Amino acid sequence: MDLEETTDIVALAAKAETEVKQYRLTVVNAGISEPSSTRRLANEVAKKAEAYLEAQGKQVVVEMISLRDLAGEIAKASVTAESGNRLSSAISAVRAADGLIAATPIYKASYSGLFKEFWDLVPRDAITNMPMILAATGGSNRHALVPDVVMRGLFAFFRAVPTATSLMATKEDFDTPELENRERRAASELGALMLSGVRHQPVDEEIDHVNW
Repeated sequence: MDLEETTDIVALAAKAETEVKQYRLTVVNAGISEPSSTRRLANEVAKKAEAYLEAQGKQVVVEMISLRDLAGEIAKASVTAESGNRLSSAISAVRAADGLIAATPIYKASYSGLFKEFWDLVPRDAITNMPMILAATGGSNRHALVPDVVMRGLFAFFRAVPTATSLMATKEDFDTPELENRERRAASELGALMLSGVRHQPVDEEIDHVNW
């Protein structure tokens, strides 16, 4: 190996060390009101996750998906199995993400029907190993366990990797230090999972998922 080849290798290695990876963060928001507390919660934690990654020297592209705008296509696809262009783009954005934030309003101690219908249309293997934050809003703290008891079960089916910290907020929780601290903790957990590369690790596919 001559001097020129050695210099080229060193230069490439240095470039690899300093190269900034771009991360994609996709936010799925099932809020339907205007203004929407669910959208607000999703936006706030997304900004904190973006700030965490940027503090690590990473570039972040955040894509917001509002299920309210896709309600007609979701309903049609649920009965015809034919996805419209905007719904197909939304599912592609979910699949291509390095991290997700899934936010839903809570009705009768569970996620909304619109939220569930969307995830019913997402392929089973689309978010395997996906780092994600589970977020919800509700009328009272009686719903506090929904993200961990109900939502976490849904995304266990997809074999996603939710953060240890989930988020549940009522109208009174916004602009309080307690909620902001919890958002910051969830955002840092999501950022750390995204940086770990777990999303892109191989998974053993030998399990018979049909009969599991």
